[in-house]
Amino acid sequence: MSARVLFVGNRRFVLEEILAQGMPLAGIGVIAGTHLDRDIQRGVLASAQLEGLCHRIEDKQQLLNFIRKTPFDILVSNGCPYILPVDELPEARYVNIHPSFLPDLRGYDPVIGAILYGRDAGATCHVMDCAVDAGAIIAQVRIPATSDLDVTTLYQLSFFAEKDVFRQAAALDFVPQYPQVDMPDALTYRRSQEDMTIFFTESNDVILRKVKAYNNRSIGCRFKVGNSFYKVFHAEILHNSYACSVVMRSAEGKVALSYENSIVFHKDGQVLRFMDIVSPDGQYLNVGDVLFSKD
Repeated sequence: MSARVLFVGNRRFVLEEILAQGMPLAGIGVIAGTHLDRDIQRGVLASAQLEGLCHRIEDKQQLLNFIRKTPFDILVSNGCPYILPVDELPEARYVNIHPSFLPDLRGYDPVIGAILYGRDAGATCHVMDCAVDAGAIIAQVRIPATSDLDVTTLYQLSFFAEKDVFRQAAALDFVPQYPQVDMPDALTYRRSQEDMTIFFTESNDVILRKVKAYNNRSIGCRFKVGNSFYKVFHAEILHNSYACSVVMRSAEGKVALSYENSIVFHKDGQVLRFMDIVSPDGQYLNVGDVLFSKD
């Protein structure tokens, strides 16, 4: 492929594939403060092919100026946080690598949404147009939804899927294969404080999904006890018959066991274990502490 590629994004994995294929790079727009920015600064992504090509992008206007002054044939966007007005930019091909199986899970946080709602994930290479994540599809890779995935694992799998789908799209010379067709149950997802907060009035299934969806170390799923918010990174239902008999001796909603940054309690007839709890100011939960009351 001799077309000059302009890469814009916040993570390194598709860029690694561009380098591996020896595609001629016109420039690299590195979104400031992102994983890609840090990886380049730390030398994680070190290559002679990058010399003089990386431009740190602080805001949308700076990005638009960078695009307008750089000669290129195809722009590849991967994790760019800005919606590009492609009809106002230089004539070229514009494609986006999105970490979901479009048209489902458009928006900023599709990987979190896939775990939270139990949806298939994946990656899609599509043509960029003036709508958000809505252009014609070039290639797709599906990651099926299974109960053994959490968001941290799915993020890693999504990085592989993005590289795979880019490889497929490049083999097709980025020619669109079919239009996106909206589905009535398709979701658009962006993280929210409500979704990353556990409310003990919710079902146990919803609570477990929330923890799995927000268990990356930079976020965590939070719950409130008294005036303090705690973060939990792993949760599960316990089924051991003796463990359940011990925990059921405590009142519902009270901490029955507390150990190793973990607590065990029962709710709605099931025994739950919260693990890897981060406590505010070292205030760990103790046996007998009240998580919630149904009075």
